[in-house]
Amino acid sequence: MVDHDALQFAPEPPATPDHDTSPWKIAVVDDDDAIRAITRLALGRLRVDGRPVALLEAASADEGIALFAAHPDIALGLIDMVMEDAEAGLRLVREVRGAQRNRRVRLVVRTGQPGEQAEESLVRDNDISDYREKTDLTAARLRTLALGAIRGYRDLSVAQASYRGAVDLLAEVLEYRVEAHQSHARATAALASALAELAGLAPLRAEALRHAALLHDIGLLELPAPLRHALLDLDPDAVPEGGPLREHPLAGARLLARLPSEEGRLAARLAAEHHERWDGAGYPSGLAGEAIDVESRLLAVANVLDLIASRQEVERSPTDADARPAAALDPAPLRTALLAAAGTALDPAFAQLAAANLDALLAVRAGARTGSA
Repeated sequence: MVDHDALQFAPEPPATPDHDTSPWKIAVVDDDDAIRAITRLALGRLRVDGRPVALLEAASADEGIALFAAHPDIALGLIDMVMEDAEAGLRLVREVRGAQRNRRVRLVVRTGQPGEQAEESLVRDNDISDYREKTDLTAARLRTLALGAIRGYRDLSVAQASYRGAVDLLAEVLEYRVEAHQSHARATAALASALAELAGLAPLRAEALRHAALLHDIGLLELPAPLRHALLDLDPDAVPEGGPLREHPLAGARLLARLPSEEGRLAARLAAEHHERWDGAGYPSGLAGEAIDVESRLLAVANVLDLIASRQEVERSPTDADARPAAALDPAPLRTALLAAAGTALDPAFAQLAAANLDALLAVRAGARTGSA
């Protein structure tokens, strides 16, 4: 029988708040000073799940675009359709959903000129959460709308966090199953994300790349262990044509295509394309140049950089390669290898960008491999 009184338990962690207390951000983009003032009065004291709101304001589409870029965690955007021109609000919506890749924020378009756009197609084609005439939005209705929209944003954020947690766990399983691959997925994903930001991609897009890239090599699990080890020992350009070695990217893509999310679709593309080459000599599809997805081209540079750095570490310290700090690496041959592959294996612009920022990227890699990033 277990003596429960004799059991020893780990000390409990310090008490922490059971929920976030930071304010929900609401962007109000309208060229009418009076509308912005009315919105402040209506929503200024709103609380959702015990958290206050913070209103951020802009008076034009360009100001709004900059506002959303600076605050990717905005929960709700209240956007005037007609500002400096009749398409201003729509231009802002398309920038946020498109270039900035912000899918979580709830976007509500308000108009004082109904009939300018077909409401149903506007909402459907531009991922707009709601479309309202300004005269319909009393203070009470505006509060109700904001409450529902913020809760929708909250639920999407929770779902995304759960999905990414599952991806992180699956990536760890992959690394344990493929022994020679320890820390490669984490390092490559971190490098690809950092390079994406250097290339000017929106922060949310770079963040999505980091999570999706964790699974780019999942197709290796479809190969028997001897073939996995043979593939990892080969130079990527030396993989023989035909047979299963060149098929593992498509196997990974088929697995990841089952994930029901935009990041899942990105992960599937990365798995399918990470061995394609800028000059078209890659596999499995022989894609070339800009026919290869932007994120896949960034990942290819990150993949090459981590593999070459890992080989240098193994040559210097074969018994403890993962533990060697970035300072132990000689950046000169890494830079030479990147520039030599520019325009052949790698996108020349991204390869040159990586070479020019090599010290910073090696610091990112070191942090990812040690778990400090």
